[in-house]
Amino acid sequence: QMGQAQITAKGLATRYILDEELIEDSAVLLLPAMQRMIAKDMRDALEDAIINGDATATHQDDIANWNIRERWGASGLGGSNDHRRLFTGLRAASFDKSTTLDLSTSLDKSKMLQLIAKLGEYASSDKVLIVSPEALYENLFGLDEVITIDKFGPQATILTGQLASIFGMPIVVSRFMSADLAATGKYTGSGSTTGMLCVSRESWNIFARRGIQIAQEQDITSGAYNMVATERLTFDSLDASTVKNVAFGFNL
Repeated sequence: QMGQAQITAKGLATRYILDEELIEDSAVLLLPAMQRMIAKDMRDALEDAIINGDATATHQDDIANWNIRERWGASGLGGSNDHRRLFTGLRAASFDKSTTLDLSTSLDKSKMLQLIAKLGEYASSDKVLIVSPEALYENLFGLDEVITIDKFGPQATILTGQLASIFGMPIVVSRFMSADLAATGKYTGSGSTTGMLCVSRESWNIFARRGIQIAQEQDITSGAYNMVATERLTFDSLDASTVKNVAFGFNL
């Protein structure tokens, strides 16, 4: 079901300041290494936003205090420039669509099928399960229905990032599916639960206006190099807002 959607690319940027003498004294080629690091920062920010983003004025999570897995540092979080405000990600979309499921700290075949059923007609679509490392090893690998990568045979060569499969769904692990959520499935500053997302892959897309570009400039007044990376993109669905194309299982 197609909806009337306006897709607007958003800007994502990060900046590094490098001391000129550090670059000169470095035993390795520092600038190329920093370029790779900046590109990784951009990829991580995008992945975090896809899972934990919320474009509403009041973010559903306490992102001002959420340094997920110690990735972003403890200061400067939660403001208008926080990458988790770029667009509405999968967790927030599931709450908006009322397709969440309380897993009640345990997981079995029945609850997995209930989570998939939250997608309605999209339950038969091409789906992926996005889970935390904790959910994978503590909950999913113990289910008889899970097929691990060593059993995929020749299919394994065409799978990227997939560790296992359940009910035909690839299982993909993301560090940005955290294990510090409250029992409500949201981050409040206290909690030790995790969750998983069941996503209709054909419904969600990254719309890229411009890929990552890295520019560097020497500031002769301060003896430093500025390196800035930018890209323009967004993550969205062309489905109508009421379409149930993602489900979030929480309290696991």
